[in-house]
Amino acid sequence: MAAALPALAADQNEFSQAEKLVFTDHHLANVKAPGSLHYTFVKSGSQEAGFRDDVQIDVKRSAEKCCSVQGKFLSGEREVKLPEIAEAQPNPVILYFLEYDIREMARLTSRKSGNYFRNRIRKTLVDEAKVRDTTVTFQGRQVPAQEVTLTPYATDPARNRYERYADKRYTFVLASAVPGGVYQVRTALPGALPSDAPVMEETLTLAGPDAAPAGNKK
Repeated sequence: MAAALPALAADQNEFSQAEKLVFTDHHLANVKAPGSLHYTFVKSGSQEAGFRDDVQIDVKRSAEKCCSVQGKFLSGEREVKLPEIAEAQPNPVILYFLEYDIREMARLTSRKSGNYFRNRIRKTLVDEAKVRDTTVTFQGRQVPAQEVTLTPYATDPARNRYERYADKRYTFVLASAVPGGVYQVRTALPGALPSDAPVMEETLTLAGPDAAPAGNKK
């Protein structure tokens, strides 16, 4: 799992607010084990064919501290497999999403490794990410949330090497009142004009705890 992004700083006091919200907060504190969290994943836009798939995070009791976590992220050739996490606190669905995204960026830009994109995401979380308070609607009620946004490639001095994707935006919506603490993660590649719809958008959204998966795959 640690391979998804570079290691966090040893001293938690050195974390930025964005890093804490995305990678260190105890998102799973309100999840009863054993149990499962279900998400829908939707890819849309004009650049490539879209699809819809399911994501499941299983939270299990462990012999030590609660709990161990295992995920099933997408299916078929798109599936992302990562090791089981013991004594998990942050919701690993974020790392699954980012590992998928990094692999896609490597594919789209013909890079052999995704390490470059991992480093850009981490650096931007530390130095440039924006955090704002917001609200989300979950199961018919509005709950407070915090939104973290970043454009990790926009300020890259080497952005001309992958200019087509340099303005890609990442958004994390965290809400302690929803099961698993992560309401939504999405990326969007904007169109030519501000008024244009994104040419590529990928969105992971919480469906609920122990809910039936959407099942509409294309």
